[in-house]
Amino acid sequence: MAFWQSPEWMERVESIYKLNPSLGDPQFLPWWQEAWTLFRRKRGYDIIHTMGIRESFAYAFLCWITGSASRQIMTEVFIDTPKHTNPIWWAKTKFYRILARQCLGVITNSSGEIATNARRFNLPIDRFRYVPLCTTIAQPEFLSRPAGGLFCAGRTLRDYQTLRKIIDATELPWIVVGGQGDLDDWDLPDRVTIYREIQREAYLQLLRDARVVILPLLPTERATGQVVLLEAMSYGKPVITTRAPGTIDLVRHGKNGFLTEPGDAPGIQKILGDLLREPEACERIGRQAVQDVLTNHSVAEHTRKRLDAIEELFQGIMEPG
Repeated sequence: MAFWQSPEWMERVESIYKLNPSLGDPQFLPWWQEAWTLFRRKRGYDIIHTMGIRESFAYAFLCWITGSASRQIMTEVFIDTPKHTNPIWWAKTKFYRILARQCLGVITNSSGEIATNARRFNLPIDRFRYVPLCTTIAQPEFLSRPAGGLFCAGRTLRDYQTLRKIIDATELPWIVVGGQGDLDDWDLPDRVTIYREIQREAYLQLLRDARVVILPLLPTERATGQVVLLEAMSYGKPVITTRAPGTIDLVRHGKNGFLTEPGDAPGIQKILGDLLREPEACERIGRQAVQDVLTNHSVAEHTRKRLDAIEELFQGIMEPG
């Protein structure tokens, strides 16, 4: 992890990268090189904290084939969609279970992923910890835009079919930010503008100018949507999103945002209509969202919870029995 945003993390944890807060993210190595670098240096540390499924399991594989202790805690190990009739998927899953058995534990980005990952990797529940993500916005603040348009962003597991129904039911301008190839086949009215693979500051400016953020997600077992959700909440934007593993830990329905069931376009349309008619509700929701981000999703709070989770997993392995 190159967590240069946290002074406490940098003080207590050593990275394979030379971190400098004034320079931001380093030039990341390929996943296999990260795994090899960690493996070569692991003897000097109590814990190796790996991030990403390829990096994590490549490192675990190196430990397995050499018969050495991994001392590993994994994070952001997102599972793929089950393919129960595919023998290759079954073989890969069985191999991942062998490798995962060596680790001290797994940190997840959502509470809902704990049971799912425990089943997938055949690990006991007590080997998992949930640590809420922190916002990427350095200075959260309430930014009201009563005359702004409607906004949707993200690339992973977005429910564009539901989004299209919501767009067709409104007359306001929309901004949709997606990835390369997303929505290429859409024939949309002029009031809808689509951006693909834009620079981060351009995306954030569009988000700051938004009135309401709509984030429909596909049904899934993995967490998704949290980064955009927290960024929107950090600017005090009322967010209407799908009830999913990545959202239920962050959104308190009717308090700091709104949750709907997967594919429920009419439900989203009703909430959106109420918000557009009640600017006071927009402000109340938005201000509470900012407060919740400041309280629960700051860099300092995330660091404390992640370090506590690492300590708990380590002590759990060290304790007798």
